[in-house]
Parts: sequence; structure tokens; C-alpha cells
Amino acid sequence: MARLDAVMVQQGMVPSRQRAKTLIQNGQISVNGKVCTKPAFAVSETDRIAMEGSDIPFVGRGGLKLEHAVQQMRLSLEGMVCLDIGASTGGFTDCMLQHGAAKVYAIDVGHGQLVQSLREDPRVINWEGTDVRSIAPEQLEQPADFFSADVSFISLHHVLPYVLPLLRTGAQGVVLIKPQFEAGRENIGKNGLVQSSRVHMQVLNNILQLFSAQGLTVQLLCPSPIQGGSGNIEYLAVVQKGGEAAYLPEIAAVVQQAFAQAKKEKTK
Repeated sequence: MARLDAVMVQQGMVPSRQRAKTLIQNGQISVNGKVCTKPAFAVSETDRIAMEGSDIPFVGRGGLKLEHAVQQMRLSLEGMVCLDIGASTGGFTDCMLQHGAAKVYAIDVGHGQLVQSLREDPRVINWEGTDVRSIAPEQLEQPADFFSADVSFISLHHVLPYVLPLLRTGAQGVVLIKPQFEAGRENIGKNGLVQSSRVHMQVLNNILQLFSAQGLTVQLLCPSPIQGGSGNIEYLAVVQKGGEAAYLPEIAAVVQQAFAQAKKEKTK
């Protein structure tokens, strides 16, 4: 006999026991036809373990965005102290933990969004109901090694200046750029969509200038692998506090790729 979460990993159903625990507690796993919500439930080799629904390897779809950046840049988060700004349900936090983060500060102005499995994880510091702009560096045990920013209904121009003091020199980060919250109301079309490639290029140019002004060098700029909740095209930037600017993004090419990717998704 062995623990259900451990057996799920052994059978290749999930990449980690943390992910197994999340699925089990969410009621998505059954043993011999009966839903089981206990990760430590003892199962034998003959027990039938089944998973309901499709599995995203993280507690939220946002984790797929961070995973894309991690894979593109081969980022290592092993043993790092991380900030997840705009944590919501915890998709980015989960991704960080699965890549070896030692501690993640899950920061969000909202309440009650972080999934239970992450609330119970000793590596996660749940700072719900917290605006990152109110956090002083001394509130962290040490400067962060890595950060992600996935914020809504506010421009990055109003957020990033408050993040930099919380980071060590050389820290890397993944920033989600959302044109719908950067372009201005006059550029927002039907259903809250920003459909002009010209506006997208303007937004990216403005954000790159923001990065430069804040002492962040850009290491990657690419379309997000999945669209925003309303179908908006979004972008990922991998940045570093300090460092040498050896990479110059081709904004027009990135936007063209993003629109082509979105068009392809519509035809599926």
C-alpha cells in the first residue's frame, strides 16, 4: 500500500505530489469509482485511479504563461525567494514551486482567491488583501531573487517602481504585459478588446521605456501562449534588475507574431 498522491506521480498522472494533492483536494480524483479527497489515502497496485476532466499542470491557467517564459529562457528557480504579484488563485505561485522555489510571497489585493493547497503549503506566504505598493523592503526576510507580475485594472507604470526595491541586484522577473490596461480608454474596442496592432506596438514601446527607466534589462519579449480572459492578446517579458542590455526586442515582429497566433487560434 502507498499514498494516493505518491502513486499518482509514480504512474505519471501528474508531475509532482503537490499537483496530485491539489487535484485530490479539488475532488478530481476517484479510486475504484469513488471520489477521494485525502492525499494520504492508501491505495494498492490493483486500485483504479481516475482523473476527472482535463488537467492543467498548475492550479490556475496563468501558470502556463510563466511556464512558457521559464522554458523559453531556461530559467532556474531552484532555492529562490520569489514574489508573485497579482497571485489570484496561484497559477504562477504553483509554477514557481514546481520549479524548485524555496519561498513564494503570494501577493494580491483581493481576498480568498488563493487555492487551499497553496494556503497550506509552508513555502507560501499568503499576502492576500495586500497592495504591493504598500510593502516595505524590511517586511521581507531577504530581497527577492525572482518575481512575476500579472496585474489587472492598473498600469505597470503604477506598479513596477514599487517592486524594484524588493529585489536583489541581478534578480530576474517575468512581467505580463496587458495592452487592455495600458492603452487608454480611447483605444479599447468592443468587449474590452485592443484590436489595433499599432496600439499594441505603442504599448510595448512604452513598457520597454518603463523597464529602462527602472533599471530593468529585457532578456525576452514574446506573445503569451494563451490569451487573456476576454480574448485579449498579451505579452511576456523576461527582465533582470541590472545586467547588460544585450537583447533588443523587435517590437513589430513580436506584435505580428502575436496577431498571427491569435488568428490561428480563432480558426481552430
